[in-house]
Amino acid sequence: MLKCAIIYTSLNDNTRRLAEVMSQALPPGQCIYLGRPHSDALAADVIFWGNNAGDRSENTVDFYEKAMKANKIVVPYGDTCYGGGKDMYAIGGFANNVMSNAEKILRKAKE
Repeated sequence: MLKCAIIYTSLNDNTRRLAEVMSQALPPGQCIYLGRPHSDALAADVIFWGNNAGDRSENTVDFYEKAMKANKIVVPYGDTCYGGGKDMYAIGGFANNVMSNAEKILRKAKE
C-alpha cells in the first residue's frame, strides 16, 4: 500500500479542515503525516499539497524542491467554495481515488 502525506500551507482554516477530512477518509495507516511542510512528509509516496494562499516562504519552497528531487507524486488540493459542504463531502473520495490510481500507475510502470 502506498503511503501519503497531507500538507497545507494555506493561512485559512478551510484547507487545514480539508486535510483533516482527507486523512480520516483514507484507510488506517495510509496517511503517515498531516500538517505543515516538514521533512517527515518526504517519507510518503504521494504528497497532497494544499497551498491556496500561494505561500512562497523559504521553508515551503525548500520542501517543494526536496519533494521534486525525490520524485514524489505531488497532488494539489484546495477549497473552491470557502469551506462549504461540497468540498468537505467530496475531498475524501478524491483522496481515495488518487491513492488508488497512483498505486495502479506505479504498478504498471514496474511491469
